[in-house]
Amino acid sequence: MIRYTLLTLVILVLSVYAFRDWYRSLCGLLVLMAFIERYDMPRQMLGITGLNPWNVLIVFIVIAWMINARREQLTWDFSRQIRWLLFIYIAVVFVGFYRMTDGMGSIREFYYSTGKNIPTLSELFIDDLLNSLKYVVPGLLIFHGCNTRSRLLWGLGACLLASFFLGIQIIRWMPLSDLSDGDALSERALRVLDRSIGYHRVDLAAMMASASWAFFVSRVLAPNKFWLWTFTGIGMILILSLALTGGRTGYVSWAAVALLLSALRWRKLVLAMPILVLAVVSLVPAVRDRMFQGFGEQSRFESATFGDGNNDYAAITSDRILIWPSVIGAIGDAPLFGYGRKGFFTSGASLEIRRLYPVKGKGFPHPHNAYLEFLIDNGLVGALPVFWFFFVILKQSAIMFRDKDSPLYTATGGIALAYIAGQLVASIGAQSFYPRAGVVIMWAVIGLAMRAYIMREKDAIGSELAPIVSDNRRNRPTAARTYIE
Repeated sequence: MIRYTLLTLVILVLSVYAFRDWYRSLCGLLVLMAFIERYDMPRQMLGITGLNPWNVLIVFIVIAWMINARREQLTWDFSRQIRWLLFIYIAVVFVGFYRMTDGMGSIREFYYSTGKNIPTLSELFIDDLLNSLKYVVPGLLIFHGCNTRSRLLWGLGACLLASFFLGIQIIRWMPLSDLSDGDALSERALRVLDRSIGYHRVDLAAMMASASWAFFVSRVLAPNKFWLWTFTGIGMILILSLALTGGRTGYVSWAAVALLLSALRWRKLVLAMPILVLAVVSLVPAVRDRMFQGFGEQSRFESATFGDGNNDYAAITSDRILIWPSVIGAIGDAPLFGYGRKGFFTSGASLEIRRLYPVKGKGFPHPHNAYLEFLIDNGLVGALPVFWFFFVILKQSAIMFRDKDSPLYTATGGIALAYIAGQLVASIGAQSFYPRAGVVIMWAVIGLAMRAYIMREKDAIGSELAPIVSDNRRNRPTAARTYIE
């Protein structure tokens, strides 16, 4: 009751404050992402579906944005390439859902075979279309409203603070003693984290892998040693949170982000990585057990495809190798356009996997690979523009991260690299390219990265013009930066 009252008060304050400064209320909404999915947070109010605190706050923020956008002279100044890629991205989501409606029979058949509640078309409309689109809105509004360096810092701070609060909650619910036993760690993480925090442990692992490096990157913004060590300490705390999730994909994502950052700028990190990995494997038994699970173990399946007598490949991939052959086969049958949203079901791949491996009980609910999921849904025609969108954002972020003139652009680029690259690597074993609650922070970071890249380009143009713009009386340069300090 106390949490519900506190949440109601926070939502009320942010909703009212939105009409004074909608952007800061939006930053408050991002911070609330650390708590809004908890089990004790209301999913609806007054018995009305969709009327929940998150939706109420975003509606007030959107109204306030619409009122103030013209007064603040905000513009949708996407580059032409980004504009078209975003348009295609959203169009793919709409078209995929529309095509899914022709395959409802296959979806019902799968849910019936597993004994789960069969979703109605209206439920799928809310979950797979409206919710997918609403979770992109904060990122788009962040881009539109971030017209000053102060607002850029506010946005970065909100994303980092939300990640920090999530990390603290993981430590709150996962005892450190579980780090001594990989099986106990995995079992408790699966049982506790989703119910207590509201995010699956795989999602939390991906978020912590990204957030820890984001805080390390933020050191370039530290005004003094206190903040330098504060950012460093929080980054180390989030590494602990990552370890406690037991998410192996998150571990791999953390290492991949480290290699990317070191390749682009932090060359000395390459030398430290082997030592750091060796120290973790040696000193944290649970992480070692999780990373080497399946190696040197007898296969649980007779087929040589999933074991060679010495290693259990199904265990190594957390049974994903059981799913992927059927999914890849279905993609090969419709490579250009796929099967529409939930192609995993409508293609028949899910039922085929259930027949082959009934040991999984209630079956696999998705392909456990975001790339395969998007390809089976939308084919190459729909998937390649979306993949290219993320590549363009990564490229722009890398350019900013290598900037040696502006710590702000360096930090923004590095933070964007950490969040986006972390999610893209984690997508090999899970995740989804359909926006959802677990990637709201990433989409906000994408909005910040797109805006910072435009700021940087206009600053560069301004610096080139500055020598020829001078005061008529004093003959001093008067060229101002495009964006307010």
